[in-house]
Amino acid sequence: MIYTNFREIDKAGRIVISKDIRRHFNIQAGDVLQINADDECITIRKAESKCVFCNSLDRLVDFEHKHICADCLEKLKDI
Repeated sequence: MIYTNFREIDKAGRIVISKDIRRHFNIQAGDVLQINADDECITIRKAESKCVFCNSLDRLVDFEHKHICADCLEKLKDI
């Protein structure tokens, strides 16, 4: 199923994601969304994984069912 919505950006730069889309992707208040952009397109997707220490979404490593980013992993090695 394809969902198409047209939304106006408010003065604070926010947009509203429709209830139908939030329900379809099980997006709840407090969930993290990953926003990527290139020269032509903005993509928003639900971020399932983030570093347990700093909440980073970049360069994650799985360690005993927890996600740790490469930067935090390096810091842990120094302890």
